[in-house]
Amino acid sequence: MARDATRRRVLAIGAVTLPLAMAGCKGLGALGTPPKAAPGVAVTGDAIMVETRLIAHYGAVLAAVPGLAGTLRPLLAQHHDHLAQLRARLIIPPGSRARDPASPGASPSGSPSPSAVPGTPAAALGYLRDAENAAAAAQLAHLTAAPPSLAQLLASISASEATHAMILGHVRHR
Repeated sequence: MARDATRRRVLAIGAVTLPLAMAGCKGLGALGTPPKAAPGVAVTGDAIMVETRLIAHYGAVLAAVPGLAGTLRPLLAQHHDHLAQLRARLIIPPGSRARDPASPGASPSGSPSPSAVPGTPAAALGYLRDAENAAAAAQLAHLTAAPPSLAQLLASISASEATHAMILGHVRHR
């Protein structure tokens, strides 16, 4: 009787594991095609690119006009916070071909060239003000395609960028 129970267990285990082993031999193809990305993934990737580009503008201005560091560092820190919040929403499975748009290998289009960055404080502030306004508009443009929680975050980031543009417009550099 104990022998019969053992035989049943072996057969049951074999019946369960054999199909799994056969599927494993076929590789990942046995799992079918991966599901489409959620609607917020592309929007989040675009929003990350906007923030990354804006951070690059700040870095270029700080390199060209270091005397603005006291004014710009707090604003730049907020952009790094925005980027961290956006990245936290973007989940890219390991081994996938998708990449974090702000990863070191990614090159955001529209990154400032050294010659495009103004060298005077007033012109540099105007340059960043324009970049902030463009970023605010770009984030707002994503709202209709974003799921509600992401739309809230994008609206908040856009409002912050619009506020930064106002601040930059009122800074008087000595």
